[in-house]
Order: sequence, then structure tokens, then C-alpha cells
Amino acid sequence: MTRILQLVGRLRPVPTIVGIAFAGWLLRMWAILSWRPTCDIASDDCYKVAGDAFYHHGQANLLADHGEYLNPNIHLATGELVDSAGDPPLFAAYLAAWSKIGFDGVTDHRVAASLWGFVLVLAVGLFARRLAGNVAGVIAAILAAVHPLMWINDIMLLSEGMYQPFIVLMFWAAYEWITEPSRRNIAILGVAIAAATMIRAEALSLYGFMVLPLIWWGVKALDTKEKVRQTILCGLAGLILMSPWLVYNNVRFEKPVTVSAVSGTVMVAGACDGAWTGESLGYWVNCFDDDLIAKLREELPGSWPDDEADRVHYDESVIDEFNRDHAIEYYLDNWRRYPKVAAARIGRSLELYRVSHTLRMQYGVEGRWEEPSTVGLGVYYALIPFTVIGALLLRRRKIRLTPLLSMWPMIMLASAMTFGLTRYRVPIDIAMIILAAVALSWIVHRLKSEGVLREVMRQ
Repeated sequence: MTRILQLVGRLRPVPTIVGIAFAGWLLRMWAILSWRPTCDIASDDCYKVAGDAFYHHGQANLLADHGEYLNPNIHLATGELVDSAGDPPLFAAYLAAWSKIGFDGVTDHRVAASLWGFVLVLAVGLFARRLAGNVAGVIAAILAAVHPLMWINDIMLLSEGMYQPFIVLMFWAAYEWITEPSRRNIAILGVAIAAATMIRAEALSLYGFMVLPLIWWGVKALDTKEKVRQTILCGLAGLILMSPWLVYNNVRFEKPVTVSAVSGTVMVAGACDGAWTGESLGYWVNCFDDDLIAKLREELPGSWPDDEADRVHYDESVIDEFNRDHAIEYYLDNWRRYPKVAAARIGRSLELYRVSHTLRMQYGVEGRWEEPSTVGLGVYYALIPFTVIGALLLRRRKIRLTPLLSMWPMIMLASAMTFGLTRYRVPIDIAMIILAAVALSWIVHRLKSEGVLREVMRQ
């Protein structure tokens, strides 16, 4: 024990964080190649690409082959090439780059996604080190490397895997602006938020939840006119980055489309009695009952045929408008019940409501496997008290908490508008890892200062 502690004491923090990041990547590689290898039939012992992951994988290959963002589900069923903006573009573009050089299989893409796990661990460790010192950096890197809710997104080929390092990038840009509230730094923050939005659309809300409080609350170095200028500059910087995607979408689709063309499709999965009552309250269900199918057939003939060969593939934006209109109509008809439903959705995302049902759905329906889902839930609960302590410590040190705390309202809003999912909570989990590392490093320093560690080393 003494030798181990002495060795740890001699480790240099940055090389150590790099080593931990590499070890975290090896863990992900082991999971992909050995623990849950790719297979054609889903089971508890392997991974079959499906759902969102199939969309990412298939769209990336179509993008590599045709240079367009197309619908892989329709292409698989009929061979047709139909425009699609089911997700923001960056994750598919990243995978398409690998497909272009021949790495186009499911396992190839899973391995490519795992590289973002290395970046995540490295970024979390270095950022926590910048925020609270060397020990905090090492602890944060270890937590990011082993936390199941971090690495499971990589091995399941989900866009959250790429999204995670961009969350840290936003934190870093925000704290750089706090250190020096210049126009250059606020523009960088705007670009960082836009880049994250091009992976997960809910990051767009951070222009409100992160940027506005940063600029307008408690910053005496800027007068009102400069705050207005920087607010506009931040938004414009982000808009410049997103504008090619926005223009591209609105040229190829019939109806207006912003970051994605499935907002209504997502909303409709939580717009029926099955998602507003009973065991699935706050979760998603298949809301396409007989009445809704009949309405769809009436408004968009051929979109739901008895024979799949007769299906008419409407413009994705047209289908999304139908789904969104139905969802809004359902919400308006049931608005008195909405506060309860929104609370349930938020409760599910934060693991505070019907936890066992959400857990079962994760590994039973979403395919996230029982072991990492259960262990990840335990790690989440274990981090909560340290998260609180870490936040209090940073506040006592007069370090602004706005960037880290902005993750909570972002996820709560996204959940309230759609439904509660654990993987929606990824930005919160990263903020918790960083804050917990601050708390744990403080505990280590306290023990060291009081001679506890020296006594342990003597033993």
C-alpha cells in the first residue's frame, strides 16, 4: 500500500490523464470486440445495430456513397434515395469519413465512435485540472473512463458518444470567457454551442440557459451596450456555423426545417394516453393507434398502406408537420394534465420517478444491457452528494457555476417537451463527474493536510 501511494504521488498529472484516457479507450475496445461484439441477431451477449444507431450507421454509408443526407430505413426497405434530416449532421459526417476509406461496417463505426471516448476522458481530466487542480483532473478522468453511462454510448454507436466531448468544449469556452470576457471568447463559445447543436439539437437552448446568465448576471466589467453586442455576437457566431445545414435543409424539403426534421415525430411518441397515464407515464410509447393511423391515411394517402409495396414516401418535413400538429393538438386538449406529465418526464431523466420501470425499459427495449444500466444508475446516485459538495466548494472559491449548472435546465426542458430518457442526461452526468472530482480532490487534500494519508502510508 505504501509503495502504491508513493508511486501515485510521483505521477505527473497531464501524462497520467492521457494514460487514463488511453485505458478508458481500451475498456471501450474490449466492450466492442469481446464483451458485446457485433452480431446479426440481438441477444444479451452481443450487439445488433438498431433504432437510432442503425440510422446513424446507415446514413453515414449513404452519405459516403452519394454525398447526400438520405433516409437509411427507406433505402433498406425499397432501395429508394429519400432526403432525410432525422438528426443533426455532424455524427453521420464523422462516420461517413471512415466509410469513405473503407471502414463502413457496424464494428468499424463502433470503433470509430469509441475514439470520442478517448477524447472525452482526456478533455474531462484536463478541464477539471484547470478548474480545481491536478488531483481533481486525475479523479475526473478516472470517473469519465469507467462510468458506464459514458462508455455505453460509444459502444452502442449513439450520437451522444460524439456529443460528450463537445459538452466539455462548451464548459472550457465558457470559463475562458469568464476569465477574459472578450468578444473573441464569446464568439468561440457561440461556435462551441453551435457545434454541439449540430450533434444533439437540444444544445441550442444553451444560448438561453448558459450564455444569457453568463453575460447579464454579475459581470461588472461590461457595460450594457457591450453586453448587448456580445449577446448578438455569440448568436451570430453560432448561426454562421449552422447556416450551411439550415440552408441545405430548407432547399431540399417542402416545409421549413431547422436543425432536424423529426421534432414532431419525437413529440408524437409522447402524445397519447399511454404516455400520459399508467406505468409508462413520462416515457415514450407507440402512439399510432387506429384513430391516428386513419387520420394519417386520410391526410396523406398511401403513407400507411396495407401492403408495404404500395407505400408512398412523402417528404420527411410533411410527415413531421403531421406528427407535430397532432402532438400539439393532443397537448392543447389535455393541457391541464401536462404539468404532471412534464414532472414525470423530468423525474425519469433525473432518475427520481419510476426508476425501476425506466431501468427495465433501458435494457429491455433500448438494448442498453442490464449490467451497465444498473451499475451506471448506482454510480449516478453515488455522485450526487459529491456533486453538491463540489458546487459548494466552487462557490466558496468564487468560481462561477453557471456553465456547469446550465446543463440541468437544458435537459429538463428537452425532457418536458418530449419524454424522459436516461441518455438525454449525458450533459448532466458530465457536469456531475467534474463537480464530484472537485469534491473528492478537496477530501484528498484535507486528509493529506491532517496527516491521515501519511499515517496510511506508514502502515
